[in-house]
Amino acid sequence: MSVFLKLDRVCKQYDEKTAVLIGVDLAVEPGESVAITGPSGCGKSTLLNIIGTLERPDAGTLEFAGTNLLTLSADETAEFRNRRIGFVFQLHHLLPQCSILENVLVPTWVNQQAVDSEARALRLLDRVGLSERLHHRPGQLSGGERQRVAVVRALINQPQLLLADEPTGSLSRDGADQLVQLLLELNREEKLTLIMVTHAQPLAEKMDRVLTLENGILKPE
Repeated sequence: MSVFLKLDRVCKQYDEKTAVLIGVDLAVEPGESVAITGPSGCGKSTLLNIIGTLERPDAGTLEFAGTNLLTLSADETAEFRNRRIGFVFQLHHLLPQCSILENVLVPTWVNQQAVDSEARALRLLDRVGLSERLHHRPGQLSGGERQRVAVVRALINQPQLLLADEPTGSLSRDGADQLVQLLLELNREEKLTLIMVTHAQPLAEKMDRVLTLENGILKPE
């Protein structure tokens, strides 16, 4: 199977004394699910942000489906990110004044090629058990329900890659298990590649592969 995502010798340093990544190599196949673990403050979120083009590395290369992302302009990078990458964070970042359906559709407002977005939103919300909550606002939902909405929002533009940064950090153990199970089911159903940062080893072990970031290097567990 061909490599879908490839990082080669990626480095990131915030100041003279803080080298977060010192040569990260990573190759991910299409449809693979990968967990990244490691101690707090080791740079896991930084690495995920670089993969998702939210931050640029100081050195190294980043290729996504054959495209060298580091050669794109700022506008091209933003368009690529919106259309090809979905993000789920520890905090759901839903807009409190908008309904659940409106929150899910937010990423489509800047995607001029989005087709039948509302139909897809309704299908996905039904898939995650929220078809009866379309017109509720985030404050009327449980923490687990809000994270499910965040997952649907991340998938609305049919991305090829889903990045999840500690998506279960604010959930109960049962809620965390249910969310990771949902992510893995969607990984298969939507044929997307999943990379998840987590502190929870039992959740990490549900992925196809577990990698550990330590001392600026990514290692197989």
